[in-house]
Amino acid sequence: MKKGIKITLYSFAAIFLGLLVYANWQPKPLHAYAKDAQLSIYQLKKTATEQDLEKINNKLEKVQGISAVAANIQSQMLSVVFHPDEISENEVKTWLVKENIDFEKADFTMDGPPAAECPVPHTYIMGFQKIKYALNFR
Repeated sequence: MKKGIKITLYSFAAIFLGLLVYANWQPKPLHAYAKDAQLSIYQLKKTATEQDLEKINNKLEKVQGISAVAANIQSQMLSVVFHPDEISENEVKTWLVKENIDFEKADFTMDGPPAAECPVPHTYIMGFQKIKYALNFR
């Protein structure tokens, strides 16, 4: 019984040390140093001119927490990149409504059969990545 417990403890220690070495093998990726950002894409309901889109861009870029704005005149799409810890998506929407901008959240659903997916669930991969980043001491 004691021999089995020793083997189990040594196995867990070896796995932990192996994971620790693997996590520190490479430096942290650049996205580990950047602030979180979120992208929202809106479809404008009314046709906007280039001057209208430029006004929207200038006003949105001055809002605290919004880091980038891009508008496309052909597709009438407005893309907003913001920091979720400074401003929420609902606050961005509220600001757009306050500026009398008629919009709806862009829909990117695709028709047809679903594409092939990875057999390993995404939560497992992300969990492993989080453990790897936590054990990276660089």
